[in-house]
Amino acid sequence: MSNGKFIVIEGLDGTGKSTTAKALAKALGGTALSTPVDKFKDVRPKLEEIYAEESYGRQLFYASTAIASSLQVEKELVDVPAVVLDRYWLSTQVYHSWRTQGAHFQLPEVESMILKPDLTVYLELSLEERVKRLGGRSDNTEEDRQTTELDANQQLNALYHSYNNSPCVGKWLKVDAAFSTDEIVEAVIECLAK
Repeated sequence: MSNGKFIVIEGLDGTGKSTTAKALAKALGGTALSTPVDKFKDVRPKLEEIYAEESYGRQLFYASTAIASSLQVEKELVDVPAVVLDRYWLSTQVYHSWRTQGAHFQLPEVESMILKPDLTVYLELSLEERVKRLGGRSDNTEEDRQTTELDANQQLNALYHSYNNSPCVGKWLKVDAAFSTDEIVEAVIECLAK
């Protein structure tokens, strides 16, 4: 078993998860990954289309991507001191709960089998700033746009926070995503050192 650190970066779209994950991995001499991992890149759009009206099927697909991420992280931790993962199990559960008003699988068997992070960093940002950041991106999905509605933003943040004591997150660190990437990385490294 590895002594490496497994850190997950969570947050709504536009909070800087990818940027933070890459910068943190570099600072720790580790690897940055994202869920779904690269092998799903080509099939994901087709499966999104297939499961557009089948929420349970869609959730099971994303649960399978969390399992794949877990396995990839375990492999990486053999050779590197840290793996920083952009999104993981929490995103699967939170977004499916939100999309279906709570009519989703709990999947405790999956949750119990995947690798537990040492730390989950939750990046939180004001809705106004998220809207600004997403406005500068050309790859926003319809779901991304829906999350910028006030009710959706509040519901999603509340759902993420409802998991902050869950075993599937490890230690929980909420960070203001309005800070610079360097400041966020510094805060995470300080937390890891404690």
